[in-house]
Amino acid sequence: MIPPLQNGSFFSKSIYYPLIQNLPGPACITDSNFQILATNKKFLEIFSSKHAISQYSTIKPLFQKNHPFSGIQEEFKKIIEGNKSHSIQIIHFQSETYHEKWYKILITSIPNPEKEIILLISGCDITDECNLKTEQTRINEILKIIQDITKSDHLYDHPEEQIQQVMSRIGLITNIQYCSYMEIDGLGPYTSIQERYFWSKKKGFLIGTDINNVNQDSALSSLLQILVSHTPIVLKKPKVSGQLKYLFDKRKSESALIIPLIQGIYLYGMFLLWDREIREWSQTEQTALMILAGVIETKLARRQVEDNLVRSEEKFQSLIDQIGDMYFMTDKSGILIRVSSSMAKNLGYPSSQSLEGTSFEELIHSPEYWPIFLSEIISGEKIKDYDIQLRTYDNRSIYSSISCRLIYDDDGLLQGIEGVIRDISRRKQYGDLLTDIEWKLEQAQKIARMGVWSYDIHLERFRVSPEIFALLGLSQEQNIVTIHDFTSRTIPQDLDKLLSFFPRAVDQGIEFDFEFRINLMEKKFRYLRIKGKPLIKKGIIHGSFGIIQDITERKDVENHLMKYATELEEKTMELDAMRTQLLDMNRDLDNRVRKRTVQIDQLLKQKDEFIQIIGHDLKTPLTPLVAILPYIRKKIDDPELCELLDNSIEDVATIRKLVTTILDLAQMNSLYMISDIQDIYISELVNQIISDNAYLIHQKSLHITNSILSEYSVKMSPVHIETIFGNLIGNAIKYSFIDGNVQISANNYQDSIEIIIKDEGIGIELEHITRIFEEFYRADNSRHERGSHGLGLAIVKRVIEMYHGTISIQSEGAGKGTTVHLLLKKHPDILLKKKPKFSESFSSNKMVKVDERAKTQGHDR
Repeated sequence: MIPPLQNGSFFSKSIYYPLIQNLPGPACITDSNFQILATNKKFLEIFSSKHAISQYSTIKPLFQKNHPFSGIQEEFKKIIEGNKSHSIQIIHFQSETYHEKWYKILITSIPNPEKEIILLISGCDITDECNLKTEQTRINEILKIIQDITKSDHLYDHPEEQIQQVMSRIGLITNIQYCSYMEIDGLGPYTSIQERYFWSKKKGFLIGTDINNVNQDSALSSLLQILVSHTPIVLKKPKVSGQLKYLFDKRKSESALIIPLIQGIYLYGMFLLWDREIREWSQTEQTALMILAGVIETKLARRQVEDNLVRSEEKFQSLIDQIGDMYFMTDKSGILIRVSSSMAKNLGYPSSQSLEGTSFEELIHSPEYWPIFLSEIISGEKIKDYDIQLRTYDNRSIYSSISCRLIYDDDGLLQGIEGVIRDISRRKQYGDLLTDIEWKLEQAQKIARMGVWSYDIHLERFRVSPEIFALLGLSQEQNIVTIHDFTSRTIPQDLDKLLSFFPRAVDQGIEFDFEFRINLMEKKFRYLRIKGKPLIKKGIIHGSFGIIQDITERKDVENHLMKYATELEEKTMELDAMRTQLLDMNRDLDNRVRKRTVQIDQLLKQKDEFIQIIGHDLKTPLTPLVAILPYIRKKIDDPELCELLDNSIEDVATIRKLVTTILDLAQMNSLYMISDIQDIYISELVNQIISDNAYLIHQKSLHITNSILSEYSVKMSPVHIETIFGNLIGNAIKYSFIDGNVQISANNYQDSIEIIIKDEGIGIELEHITRIFEEFYRADNSRHERGSHGLGLAIVKRVIEMYHGTISIQSEGAGKGTTVHLLLKKHPDILLKKKPKFSESFSSNKMVKVDERAKTQGHDR
């Protein structure tokens, strides 16, 4: 409702009241005290519910902090004081529907008969004009990102870092709530999606949410199929289902723009821009983001191709290193540019690299052969084989067979020679030996007088060459050889074979080939091989013809080989027996190693127990000193004695902390750790540690604030969590300046607690931050003087990582303070072995004593 005017007022008779009712934008008339005299309906629609503006109320709520009107409050004062007659301002605010609005506001004074100061506030909606300018600005910024990526190789060299930077820049440019990059598991069908990067406008990069069982979510599967067509998609919460709806609810978003990353025909990733309102993205913005995704995909594809090439080169090099033959490649001048490790080994070079860069001409044994070898390769287009001699590193020569070819580039230009070399030195030796044997066989054949024969079936006699007489031991004067000459000299064991083969084969006209033995003097015999073919003329069998060969030497060789094979089989059986003995020996050694391992494990356990006992024995006498010396210090007024006590208190604390630190480090290095996981309330623990450090806090007049809520808790071992917070809070106190501030706060997340410890002390230089967690590392001299041994933060980091947490330290430099961010899991998935009891060699009284010390000193630092 439009507020009515009071009767008799100036406005009931003026033109201003009907004027503001007809204005299209918000309008209001107030006095100098900002009391509303009249408003129109638009003004009430915008400000009545959200800012408690009603008829005849005041507009002062609009001047509250963070309200757009608060920035132009001074303009109101200037007009009221008469320094300005009017002012035109542009304000920007967010409506209750999360839509951004822009208004151009006119503030002017109105003349009136009472000469009172009356202000007219009127405005017009310029949201569309501003949005157009904002959209063009966003597009220009996106194009700037594309130019930066195109001109730089940073995405190629550091893809993960660059993608994070692109996500944060896009998020800030487009003013969205969240931005994420999701990587799809493969080429399809899709099974899972990993959200590798998740950026928040308020909190920066967070842990993303992975999506599994994609194939079972029909809506998500359909969405991925659409994205393959290079089409960006704007999703709205009311129209989504399944796992996507879960993400919308979790992130309290109303819409999301999805930009696909396509490689070929496969979808392997996508950018998602989440907004808390139903946002309409212009086609130009979507096109610019698609171009950006295409540039990123091109850069990543190039990186992937080059990585594949490198891996291919490595596989190829590994392959040629594994083959027994020698592989080589030269450039067009004959310089070796790639060789296999087998080539370097066979030629006696220390490594493949030592052989690369050598001219192939230097490896050929006869240098004058190089031009001939080269000309023969160039004259042919196919792979050729050559036998050459190669020179080794120690100037020996090896016989080699080389198969090589010319290699050209894509333009047909000669690039060099590649080939494979085989060491044929042994084959050459065998070849020479075979040639020698063949020569000897030829001589043996001449000496043995291998002869030919023919048999006439009608005359039943042989016609033979002179060598046959010598083979059968007949006199050449006999001139005629009959079957009886064969049978009379054949040994009885082979006589049946001779009579079975020869007559039957001759009568039937078939080929034959068999061996038999004839008797010699002194109980010796000769092996003969007779081979024959039928002699047929006009279909009538007339006899047979063939050769007779002395095969005694061959039989001797065969018998020798059989004897050698028998001996080899016996040796094999002996080797099998030796292998059995070796297996028995190995079993015995294995049993010994197992026993020794058990002994070593027992020694390690005893070592851990010894360290724990000695450490607690050392800490026990220090505990009363830590408690009593500060008390004595308060009772003494002598300055000199006070100074001595201060030094003693600091030295005792340093010694006690060193003993504790050594015990913690020993426990971290131990194979066994105490399994006493329980709920620890962080705020209560922090208060206890602050109380333990009360003397030093009082001495430095520090102001310590613990704003952690009492219900925040994590599951950890009390010893471990006290080690973490004792070191971190102790450092903040120790390295703070006098009258400084230390703030301890926490943030609660779904599955973890973030603790922030911030001091205003001496700070850390940037070059020391990367090494601050190393054991025995101390940053600078200022820290050396405060009893630091460089172990505290190393132990803290190891304990935190053991519970799957993270820690980071930030400092802007010396004198600018230090901030520690600690992220602990509420329910860490950790399996700890329970440390076994002390050795039975210790008495039960000693064990009770150690347990009591552990209870009384559980909070000692």
